[in-house]
Amino acid sequence: MTKNRIVLLDSLRGLGVLGILLCNAPDFAVTSGLAESVRSWPHGTGTDTVSVWVITQWLFQRKFVTLFSMLFGVSIFLVGGERSEAGKGLILRKRLMWMVAFGLLHGFAIWFGDVLLSYALAGFLVMFARSWAPKRLLRVGVGIWIGFSVLMAVGMGVSLLMPHDAAKEAAQTAEEAARNSAAAAQYAGTFMQSLIQNARDRLGLLPAEPIITLMTCSLMMIGLGCFKTGVFTGEASKKTYVILTVVGLLALAVTGALLITFAVTGLPKPIGLIGGVVQMATAPLTTLAYVSLMVFASRSTGFWKAIPEALAPVGQMAFTNYLTQSLIMTSIFYGGRGLGLHGKVDRPVLALIVVGVWILQILWSRWWMDRFSMGPLEWLWRRLYRGPTPIRRVAA
Repeated sequence: MTKNRIVLLDSLRGLGVLGILLCNAPDFAVTSGLAESVRSWPHGTGTDTVSVWVITQWLFQRKFVTLFSMLFGVSIFLVGGERSEAGKGLILRKRLMWMVAFGLLHGFAIWFGDVLLSYALAGFLVMFARSWAPKRLLRVGVGIWIGFSVLMAVGMGVSLLMPHDAAKEAAQTAEEAARNSAAAAQYAGTFMQSLIQNARDRLGLLPAEPIITLMTCSLMMIGLGCFKTGVFTGEASKKTYVILTVVGLLALAVTGALLITFAVTGLPKPIGLIGGVVQMATAPLTTLAYVSLMVFASRSTGFWKAIPEALAPVGQMAFTNYLTQSLIMTSIFYGGRGLGLHGKVDRPVLALIVVGVWILQILWSRWWMDRFSMGPLEWLWRRLYRGPTPIRRVAA
């Protein structure tokens, strides 16, 4: 693989880890029951607030965690090699075992929204498919994703067609509001209160882990299939990237039309549900359009070429940057850790905080990678599953 292709993969990882932060940010700022909601957002439904929500849901939500999942599927092959390579397979299993440990620590002790555990569990399944042919990987991965999308659509249809008991719904809403209020008080309390509430929320997500893991498996297979066909290495034909861009942006346009209609018509629940299903189902299409645009940028000159070059160091230390995001955001929002702004920041200011973190991580990643061969947590992780590993760059 050439240096340019390595830069492309790193650039995509950088894009993924930065994009994920805008989607995750509300989960740091308010309780999980309110984070993605626009109708129940604690700061109201003003134009600026709803506009930031629409932009996030339209251009970012699901797209970047999908990208990161696809790229992790690629890493399963890059680290583990073919299934016949026993030595690499052992290294891969050690790598995933340590990722389970990091995921549990991150999820219970820092932030409940951890994805590392899901990636590790999915990795243990996908490693058995890492030697499959590209067509088989894509066929199985896409098939699983379509299956989940159909189930989501059926569930949405049932929800819309079922008769609604207004009194029962009001009671459920009041119960959820009380639960969110109690959780918010804990997050805004002492360090120990926020730590315990975070652990409770993480524990509450574990029953959904099998479904999340299977969905992540499908995306990893799609990603590895795309890697083997050259899509993630910049080796696919220009025609392929043009088709992926057009299809993905058309899917993005449909999602955007539904979300904007939802916003301008007073947030009717049926349109919101339909928009959510379409957003989820079409996320891989839009993600591959983003990948294609990054390939075009890497092939260009001037301004556009500078984008993947700026993102590459962020991607080289994506693991460090992902966990650093959690430390920064919990220090800003959780009680007993720093500013204690939980529940006090509306979406526009939250978006500005995210932009500030983006700038910080782009700058510090460049500074660090100019001096070291990998990020600090990448070095620790690699040392744990491979043994002693040099980190300082050797002078030319």
